[in-house]
Amino acid sequence: MSTRVAFVCQWYPPEPVEIPAGIVAALGDQGLDVEVLTGIPNYPSGNVREGYRAGSRTTEEHAGVVVHRTPLYPSHDASARGRLMNYASWALSSALLGQRLLRRSDVALVYSSPATAALPAMAGKVLWGTPYVLLVQDVWPDSIFASGFLTGRASRLVERAVDVFVRRAYAMASHVAVISPGMIDLLGSRGVPDDKLSLVYNWLPDAELAVADDDSATEGLRVRLGIPPAESVFLYAGNHGKAQALEPLVDAFVEQVTEPSHLVLIGSGVSKADLVARASGSDRVHFLDPVSRAEAARLTASSDFHVVSLADEPLFAVTMPSKVQSGLAAGRPMLVVSRGDCAELVSTGGAGRDAQPGSRTAIASAVVELAAQDPEERADMGRRGRELYGRLMAREVGSARLAELLRSASSKPRGRGRVRGEVSTDQRRNAQ
Repeated sequence: MSTRVAFVCQWYPPEPVEIPAGIVAALGDQGLDVEVLTGIPNYPSGNVREGYRAGSRTTEEHAGVVVHRTPLYPSHDASARGRLMNYASWALSSALLGQRLLRRSDVALVYSSPATAALPAMAGKVLWGTPYVLLVQDVWPDSIFASGFLTGRASRLVERAVDVFVRRAYAMASHVAVISPGMIDLLGSRGVPDDKLSLVYNWLPDAELAVADDDSATEGLRVRLGIPPAESVFLYAGNHGKAQALEPLVDAFVEQVTEPSHLVLIGSGVSKADLVARASGSDRVHFLDPVSRAEAARLTASSDFHVVSLADEPLFAVTMPSKVQSGLAAGRPMLVVSRGDCAELVSTGGAGRDAQPGSRTAIASAVVELAAQDPEERADMGRRGRELYGRLMAREVGSARLAELLRSASSKPRGRGRVRGEVSTDQRRNAQ
């Protein structure tokens, strides 16, 4: 009999979230019987999708998977109050209305973004002894405060409350999987035992990988922008916000030293208008509107170098944005403007160069060095990147590890309300 898994996540297709759906499909291929507990579709606009009602509870089938949806307060705007109500309302409704699924499941897998998604699984652990595994996508409360989502005096109270909640979620979990090496160290410092932590990188959707494997997608950017074949193209695709700190990157390409290389930025965000103004007068910095992930993958395949940029913040040093996987899988040498995990992965793997975030001089130096490489050297870097992706991040690698963790958690005797492996921060420090 196959292991019955309740996959708990706040967002799921038809919302444009490909990673959760990819995890469910991959676990199915690993022989697990997966059903989904999620919310009424309203992401990313905050408007409820046609055919649904915010206050309704529904069960449907999506791509052959049974999906249970519970009510929520629809919101995804700039209002911290609205977003918190969105997170809290779904966490509470799924904790109340999702217990039938959790009771009959052997184990739950929580897609922990937002971290409040753990609440229904925590309730299921207390009520029925159903074990759960956390898959941590971003570390709370760090991520909501590093992004400037909450500020002011009230934010300190929210931060304390969230910190208490996530520590309890870690303690009650049978296992905690994370998507970057630095997260293991960070959560370990907060009392999560080492033997309870595992690294499972996110993998790319099949559609994006298919484009990355398509050798015909080679000239899209050059033809579109009129860039001569001899001039290198550096591509950044993603959000243009404070967390990405793209200003020094743009400044580096405005400087004469980086000629004749070009920078192409695809996407939008709160910083885009300022970035466009900074590049005014330069014919080597190009801005394009947002495109689908599949189209971004096609354009990545037509560039010479793939760019990742993150602000110089402690949280981002333990972040592994999907742009890293995209560049590696596309076989493109990478320029990583960041500290920490993604920079170390790419540089030690011989798949590109890293540069100090915030320093246009360091970025310009890395651009010049990469652009000076001959075609054979570039091809070698790209090949090493693809090998790195296949060895560490491929679908079959990550899904097999998740399936192993879920089967292990489900095989242990269930005990209602018991917390396995709970270790406080003070106990951990004393042990050290």
